[in-house]
Amino acid sequence: MTISHNRVALLIPHFNNPQGMVESLASVGADEQVDAWVVDDGSVRQQLDEAACRAAWQAQGSLNFVYLPQNQGIEFALNAGLAALMNAGGYEYIARLDCGDLNMPDRCSRQAAYMDAHPDVYLLGSAVVFFDETGDRFTLNQPQTHEQIVRQMHVDNAFTHPAVMFRAAGVRELGAYPVDCKAAEDFAYFWKFVARYRTANLPEILLRTEYTTAGISLSRRRRQQWSRFKVLLRHVDCAPRSWLMLLKPLVWLVVPFGVARKVKQWLGVRSWS
Repeated sequence: MTISHNRVALLIPHFNNPQGMVESLASVGADEQVDAWVVDDGSVRQQLDEAACRAAWQAQGSLNFVYLPQNQGIEFALNAGLAALMNAGGYEYIARLDCGDLNMPDRCSRQAAYMDAHPDVYLLGSAVVFFDETGDRFTLNQPQTHEQIVRQMHVDNAFTHPAVMFRAAGVRELGAYPVDCKAAEDFAYFWKFVARYRTANLPEILLRTEYTTAGISLSRRRRQQWSRFKVLLRHVDCAPRSWLMLLKPLVWLVVPFGVARKVKQWLGVRSWS
């Protein structure tokens, strides 16, 4: 195992998408001082090409691979990666990236600089651009202040998962991703940070994130909405709005996706959740 001297680790799960992994690794800027940890979640149909990954990786850090013997799901892959990089030691910040998504070249250094300047912030996201094969589709601007984030979390996830960076100290305190919230493991995990620490989102676009009909929010929508309901129920407070928002995932459970998408387009809501 490679022992890192960098402060930032970039955690990327992989499953049957070797070309997407190459593109994601190539998007990390050559001046970034970051180590990448790629966790293969039991890929069989399209296995990782380590040589191509190493050729694409230009950042000032190591490229590490963790292989799971069989497919277990993203939450297990993320936890295996967290365990590996925490055992390696020396990391202060952990950034996320999904296979196929693209960092802005200086994304990690900009997020690390913000967290250096704000030691009370333990979870940090950013604005993101969603794209598909037709090009850029829309920009998602998440709430920026902790107070705005808390309010949003009672409605929906206030962070875009592959755009976040969090402190390793928070992982040591809070533990790994929950495994009982299928397709909403990020929402459940981020609620732990929001409930314990200060959080923030940068207004700058630091990530371009891909969405397809195979994405979790689309292909596993019913399971995701049930998991969201469980998470919201765990964190419901005395405010009437908090209780009212429990109805949202239950409504989306029974509304067909096509109808839900048209309603959101009419309302101007740019989200697939």
